[in-house]
Amino acid sequence: MIRNLCSCLLVLVFTGLGSLTQAATVNGLYTAELLVPEQHSQPSGEQLQAGLKTVLIKVSGRSAVVNKSAVVSALRQPAGWLSQFSYQATRTPVSAGDGREVLGQRLVLEFDPVMVDQLLQKSGMKAIGHARPVTLVWLVQQRGTAPRDFVPQGGQIYQELLKQADLRGLPLSVPLLDLNDQNAVDVSDVWGFFRESILQASERYQPDGVLIGRLIQGTGGGWQSEWLLLKDGQARSITPSGALSEQIQQVINESADFTLASLGASSFNYVETGLQLEVANIVDIEDYLQLMDYLRQLPPVDAVRISGVDADRVLFRVELQGGIRTLEQAVRLNPRMMPTSRLSTNGAAAVYTYRWQQQ
Repeated sequence: MIRNLCSCLLVLVFTGLGSLTQAATVNGLYTAELLVPEQHSQPSGEQLQAGLKTVLIKVSGRSAVVNKSAVVSALRQPAGWLSQFSYQATRTPVSAGDGREVLGQRLVLEFDPVMVDQLLQKSGMKAIGHARPVTLVWLVQQRGTAPRDFVPQGGQIYQELLKQADLRGLPLSVPLLDLNDQNAVDVSDVWGFFRESILQASERYQPDGVLIGRLIQGTGGGWQSEWLLLKDGQARSITPSGALSEQIQQVINESADFTLASLGASSFNYVETGLQLEVANIVDIEDYLQLMDYLRQLPPVDAVRISGVDADRVLFRVELQGGIRTLEQAVRLNPRMMPTSRLSTNGAAAVYTYRWQQQ
């Protein structure tokens, strides 16, 4: 139940926010994660190099950053940019390098943001920030002789797509595929890359760009795919090769380079504002919809934006007339939310926590 809720709410994070949804806040830009067979007292130079490459690409939005002379020099001694590291046990098998398989360790590498930004500046580039444009993804498939259909959103294809997008710091959203979507666009429209129908169906989500993919699985199990990226009146066709995971990686890399590369020189300057509010005990979509209606009807609330989902907790940005005291007073008059003792922080800003009271 919670997993399905998170999947649905992650769509709503990027699709239900009105005119402010043309950006998503991407966290973890200065962190890289690697799956390794065992722990060591210090990460290896190869691991640090891979992690620093990932971070530089995420922060700058450009894969070509690794070819800059200053970056090439830094990658020879990547330890100087490392802030801290840690290990987390996983249940994922990984090769130990000697023919054995062991349960992998997740190596989390955190690099110094100031030093990374300085390295980018030295390379003639700069960090493009945490606020990133959102790309809406429409995917259809044909497996053997089965009818063409939309790709299941909880399946392996979407998981790989989101994994690669996370590595690039590229926010993706997916359509709800509800009756509104089905009335606006069908499988044949997406399969045929019919731009007008797809763009009209996408308007309700207000994305910054639209990525369309059609995937064909042959009788031998191999995949072929074709993709079309639409953004700012431009269209880019992508025909990747290799295994499906390699194709998805190529598509995301090209999409990220195309979508993010202009941010450093553009006027895109979205900054999230408002009080941060975390509400727990949101177990299904009905809870979420009731909570949104409740928040919007509170007298001091001007606007509500969802900015994150973690299990049964939803993080909001709330624009208020007045401060936290005015919100607390309004909640006491209609106590569907109960304050908790937990006051967390998200960066430097306080996060006020509540628990939703289900009816």
